Amino acid sequence: MQRTGRRILINTSALASSSLWRIATSFALQLVIARALGVTGLGQYTIALAYLNVCQILTELGLPAMLVRDLAQMPWLRRSYYYRALSIQIVASLLVWGGLIAVTALLPLPPATRMILWIVGASLPFYAITSATQTLFQAGERMEVVMGIEVLINTAILGISLGVIQWGGTTYHLAMVLVITQLISAILGVILLARSQLLAEPQTQVAWQWSMLWRRSGPFYVLALADVLLQRADIVLLSIVAGESVTGLYGAAYNLVRVAFKLVQNFWGALYPTLSRLHHQVPVHYRRLGNFSLRYGLLTLLAAAAIGAGVAQDVLHLIYGANYAEAVLVLQILLWSAPIYLLENFAQTLLMIEQRPLQSLLITGLHLGVLVLLLPLLATALAAPGAAWAALIAGGMGGLSSLYLLRRWRMPGAITYPWLVLLLSGGTCLLALWLPVTWPWRILLCSLLYLLAAWSTRLVTPQDWQLVRRVVLNKEL
Repeated sequence: MQRTGRRILINTSALASSSLWRIATSFALQLVIARALGVTGLGQYTIALAYLNVCQILTELGLPAMLVRDLAQMPWLRRSYYYRALSIQIVASLLVWGGLIAVTALLPLPPATRMILWIVGASLPFYAITSATQTLFQAGERMEVVMGIEVLINTAILGISLGVIQWGGTTYHLAMVLVITQLISAILGVILLARSQLLAEPQTQVAWQWSMLWRRSGPFYVLALADVLLQRADIVLLSIVAGESVTGLYGAAYNLVRVAFKLVQNFWGALYPTLSRLHHQVPVHYRRLGNFSLRYGLLTLLAAAAIGAGVAQDVLHLIYGANYAEAVLVLQILLWSAPIYLLENFAQTLLMIEQRPLQSLLITGLHLGVLVLLLPLLATALAAPGAAWAALIAGGMGGLSSLYLLRRWRMPGAITYPWLVLLLSGGTCLLALWLPVTWPWRILLCSLLYLLAAWSTRLVTPQDWQLVRRVVLNKEL
């Protein structure tokens, strides 16, 4: 049996690799869309992805998060849970697709955007199948299978979409590509699940009580929906109050920051089954892994935000060209929301593991409530930068509530020398803005200085590297 350290390494590496590839292909595609179809085309595609992500979570009904936790501890229930979850999610996907058509018909959206949303909704039944199969792979800590499917599908999305654009296609045709590739993903998932041993005997049949199922999955459902709304509500609201052009400018900056968001999600997603098992079996290792992961995650994302804010203008000009200069301030603001999101997602993960899902809803509820309240006001007054400030303020409220709940329930989450970390990040940002060298040299010099300062102040210690070495060498934590 593989030891905990090696399995953590495999799971994290697999999800990180698939996430990086998905981010790279998605970013490459949206860069081509931005240049070939303009700000409006990018706005339409960004809006379509935002609505689609929300609808995908609606079809899941909170089942994946609950089942990953339960089936990681009770593998003999996999077959029974899988077939029930599959049927429930397919029915839900058809209902959500119908709801999407009805709701968007009433919203003040341009006809072209409305039709694109109706097309991408056709992918929801295929997503339901993919979601159910990947739930089993995650519960069985087989993240490498998830990686293989996602790498293949995202490569197909990029390749086919580039061909469509090359032949003069529009966002209508790009929406059809999403439907076709989701169908392929569903077929592959079913084939690989049938060839795996995840449903092998012994298996036990279980009688489902629908009222109990909803009571158990309901908090997961609300939490998952709130989480995707935290990342997509800004786009959805902008599509209504500001239009496609402002959404396109905001989306140009947000697509860069979303790289960090997706990495955070996959990072905690890879650790979720392992942390759940360690909490049940070895609480000391659970706390050690939680504290270690949070500390280094924050150090990494704060460095990225500080340096990224300093070189934002040069990077945006290089990637998008002169037409997106108005997105510079948006990017500089949004970058600081990434480390806050890491803290929020960490707290939510631990609260789910420790059977406190309703507590985690307080975090997402506060964050989402502030976002919905502030974004229409600030976006109307300040356009895209106003939306960015609303997103950052809302994230800050969610981060503060996360710290409060972690301390209240005495969970892992200790941050070593927090004021020193903030001071180091602020100083690095000022250097990145003012160093009189070209932006690649600023990135390199600021990164080196950040590492040296973290080492000299013992924010990074030799003991931490020894722990990483033990994981790589397949030793116990």
